[in-house]
Amino acid sequence: MYVQPPQAFPALMSFLGILAAGAFTYVIYQYVFSPLAAFPGPLVAKFTKIWRAYGMYKGTWHRDLVDLHRKYGPVVRIGPNELSVGDPEAFRQIYRASKAFPKGACYSVIQGTRPFDLANERNEKIHGAQRRLVARPYSMDSTKRFEPQIDVLLDTLLRQLDGFAKTSQVFDLGFWIQLYAFDVIGTVSFSKPFGFVSSGSDNAIFERIQKAMDSAAWLMHARWFFKLHQNVIMPVFGNWLALNDRHGYFFQFSKNEVEKRKGQPGKDIVGQLFQAQAVGGQPNDLAITFMMTTNVFAGSDTTAIAMRAIFFNLLQNPSVLMKLRADLHKQCSGSSSGRISSNEAESSPYLQAVIYEGLRIFPSVAFVLDRDVPPEGMTIRGRYIPGGTVVGTSPWVIHRVPEIWGSDVEEFRPERWLDEERIGRFFFAFGGGTRTCIGRHISWLEMEKLIAALVMRYDFELADDAKIIEECGRAMLSALVFLKGLRVKISPRQVD
Repeated sequence: MYVQPPQAFPALMSFLGILAAGAFTYVIYQYVFSPLAAFPGPLVAKFTKIWRAYGMYKGTWHRDLVDLHRKYGPVVRIGPNELSVGDPEAFRQIYRASKAFPKGACYSVIQGTRPFDLANERNEKIHGAQRRLVARPYSMDSTKRFEPQIDVLLDTLLRQLDGFAKTSQVFDLGFWIQLYAFDVIGTVSFSKPFGFVSSGSDNAIFERIQKAMDSAAWLMHARWFFKLHQNVIMPVFGNWLALNDRHGYFFQFSKNEVEKRKGQPGKDIVGQLFQAQAVGGQPNDLAITFMMTTNVFAGSDTTAIAMRAIFFNLLQNPSVLMKLRADLHKQCSGSSSGRISSNEAESSPYLQAVIYEGLRIFPSVAFVLDRDVPPEGMTIRGRYIPGGTVVGTSPWVIHRVPEIWGSDVEEFRPERWLDEERIGRFFFAFGGGTRTCIGRHISWLEMEKLIAALVMRYDFELADDAKIIEECGRAMLSALVFLKGLRVKISPRQVD
């Protein structure tokens, strides 16, 4: 006996057929007819952004990108409409100072609804106006005014480390470096450290920042889920994303500090911004708070990671460490006591080369800095790239291009910075073009002072259990390449 199928069955089959045909057409288009079809890359990446989001989620993205470029060449397709660029000429075009390529849509996840977000604002005109409002306190001249306060903080750190030196106790130098870096932000932003170095504790803030960075890393490439969470899930079930700490916990933390400083004179960053506000009415209190939130949230980890990497490479290369000490003795009159001035640090070419090389071989940023190709398009290696395509470079990729750095790209060799000036055009640890990190002068000052102080004051020995997690093959998933486990034993240096 024939049973007539439900009326809905043919409709369902038709729908599935249309869906299958649409999927097939999409795959064929991306693989054959897309403007990016000619660019090599992993097969899955040609069809879905999920591949890239998963790459960030699993935590080895920075190394994976380097391997992809070694396999596929200077330009790799990492998404349906996304290219990772390791070509020197194209890199210079994308991150140029004039006619800048705007930031990609992934940055809108980090910005959220903030009207003032210098690091993540995508509109170049708005970004330019915002940067002009706050640039002066971050200039080189203003940064040097913070030096006496940083010296006081550095003395506090050295007293703490002297205790480890006297007892020959193994300790985590990286953790103390991170305490110092975070206290520097308090010092330059609010005229007082947060007390982390003096107490030897971070009050669990570091873990909170790292979890937020972890969250940001993959959400930047899963914007649909971020919007779903913010608009549907969070109003009903509450917040499930650590990234929201940037707009919640750390915003409130910064707001409290800004309110304490309002109406009080000072040469710190907040004080200078309030002075600008008194003269011209801008930036307003909210913009100042947002700027300080960025300082607190993102101003310390990148520098701390860099200093950890520099020290690890110095201890792995004793000849480089000896050469650095010799150069510091030659250039810096007070180096044996541990503290030198910024002018003395700048006069040590090898110290500067060591810092550059440390940031080259181990940049803090793990991801591709996405940019949108302008409407007129661009050409990479003879191939036209249409407007709207997302292109970008990771510091890990551009810092390992043999065409720029030579065949020894994986070697920690500061001398390369003394031999060749042109390579500076491809230094990408602080970003590039109009989006170069506004806090780079502060970061550089605290790095050169701390590195010189520790190198001249102590002898170091890596502990038997010293590990940097990334070098062990298990990176902390994040937008940054966090380092852990720089365990050392130190002793006072005997200086002739």
